Amino acid sequence: MLKNAWYVAGWSEWLGDTPQRITLLGEAVALFRSADGAAAAISDICPHRFASLGRGRIVEDTLQCPYHGLRFDRNGRCAHNPHGDGAIPPGAQVRAYPLVERHHALWIWMGAPDAADPSAIPDYSLYDRSDIASSRDYLHVGASYELIIDNLLDLSHAAFLHPFLSTDGMAARSRCKFEQEDRVVHSYMWNDDEPITPLFSMVWDRPEPRGDMRSHIHWTAPSTLFLDVGVTGVGAPVEAGPWLPSLHCLTPETEHSAHYFWMVGRNRGQEDSTLGAAIHAGIKLAFETEDEPMIRQVAANMAGRDFWSMRPAILAGDGAAVRARRMLARLIRDEQQAALSQPSPASTVDLSNIEEHSIP
Repeated sequence: MLKNAWYVAGWSEWLGDTPQRITLLGEAVALFRSADGAAAAISDICPHRFASLGRGRIVEDTLQCPYHGLRFDRNGRCAHNPHGDGAIPPGAQVRAYPLVERHHALWIWMGAPDAADPSAIPDYSLYDRSDIASSRDYLHVGASYELIIDNLLDLSHAAFLHPFLSTDGMAARSRCKFEQEDRVVHSYMWNDDEPITPLFSMVWDRPEPRGDMRSHIHWTAPSTLFLDVGVTGVGAPVEAGPWLPSLHCLTPETEHSAHYFWMVGRNRGQEDSTLGAAIHAGIKLAFETEDEPMIRQVAANMAGRDFWSMRPAILAGDGAAVRARRMLARLIRDEQQAALSQPSPASTVDLSNIEEHSIP
């Protein structure tokens, strides 16, 4: 898993007065808001008796451990010890993670803190626009995040797995193109003069039953994907038709499980909450009852074997996913090699006065 990257740890509106605990890239993280509303992320494991700080409560600008009441600030420092003379014991420090709130999301940096550059967060400001209504959701997937990337970068599977999102024979009528630049892979798919899908029939505002459809998905390493999906009248400009842009943020939980944060927007019926709920429910149904079981079954069939060692057959629509897998493998390899070349950090824990703070 790539450490030096921005991942989504949750949706902003989901983090309120109650702290939350989540495992990201194999590390337990506590998320909380201080008294001024600023979001923070620190290691979830209390250094005293290893309780989960994310199960604690907010006291002023600190997160209080639910076990013995030590309080930690947003920088991971113990700011209060309610025992004895109140002296802060050696080692009462947890890791703090850079965290940025942007585009309705909490973006966390799991790698070296000094390498965290907020300008590297992909620009999804379209979801901040007043002409785009959006809704957000979450799905836990019992498989590697790379299998979800594979699934999203080859949207031809919709013709077979998602009746709500496709029409019969759609895959054979698709035109595809792939591009790669820097840390981004683009997958373009067009279906011209196509019957309107059940999903787009909900926002279709023209009398004819056919249109030009596009499904363009853009993967930004390591695991954020933006899906530009829309339909117009045959031959009409792209900006003239209904648009349902969706964001797919995949954060590894472990090597074999992932958090799937997704958001869908629309440029039609922005004030119609019933329409928004119906679109959201249809997409949620597809993800939870069609995509996730299929991806989980694929993972079970692989039984821990390396993807390439199984010599997968490559179809016409696999170009983007192959590019993404190769790029991600190279980024992870480069990061690991760079880490091996760095000297090991010296211990900073001072144990010289441990008896002074011990129980008699």
